[in-house]
Amino acid sequence: MKIKKIVNNRSPKLLLCFAGWSAAPEAFAHLETEDDQDVWVCYDYRDLSFGEDPGGYRQIDLVAWSLGVWVAAQAVTGIPLHSATAVNGTELPVDDAFGIPSDIFLGTLRNVTADGMSRFNRRMCDSRELLEMYRQFPARPVNELQEELQSLYNGITQSRSPEMHWTKAIISTRDKIFPVNNQRSYWQGRCPAGETDAPHYPFYLWKRWKEITG
Repeated sequence: MKIKKIVNNRSPKLLLCFAGWSAAPEAFAHLETEDDQDVWVCYDYRDLSFGEDPGGYRQIDLVAWSLGVWVAAQAVTGIPLHSATAVNGTELPVDDAFGIPSDIFLGTLRNVTADGMSRFNRRMCDSRELLEMYRQFPARPVNELQEELQSLYNGITQSRSPEMHWTKAIISTRDKIFPVNNQRSYWQGRCPAGETDAPHYPFYLWKRWKEITG
């Protein structure tokens, strides 16, 4: 994976973010942090290895979005976390009951084209206004996105890791990518889950990271 260090001042605290599939790190750049907090954004999961050591931070808060929820669970094993917030995702992301139904996931994988990504982004944003805003972020090459989703599918279907401890889940009630009821079913009994009136990409709602992590 790649890691973009949006804020890297050697602060005592780190906000470690895992983007969803196809997202560019700029999708998070508008969010403000505390003065004593650095921000790293992980993305591009063609290679799932986490090649950084955040051990120098006194406090690490994690926010993972969409398929980044599953990636985070693989990547941060052994890293002590102050909090871990999952947004519109689960640790069983290809699953008919607790994730994206397998036929829908495979349909997306077969249609990673310019037209297919246009349809995906419309469903993810769920409004013309938000879609226009999202389109301002740099678009990653389509062939890169296809390789990334194939890598994710292979990893998800070929391995099952122990569940990590999540402190909070956020579910968007207008999510057209990750079925809402499947998210509810997965998080029930695992950690507190809150709901928000938003589509799959909800970060436009928040100005500060503190509003997400609580």
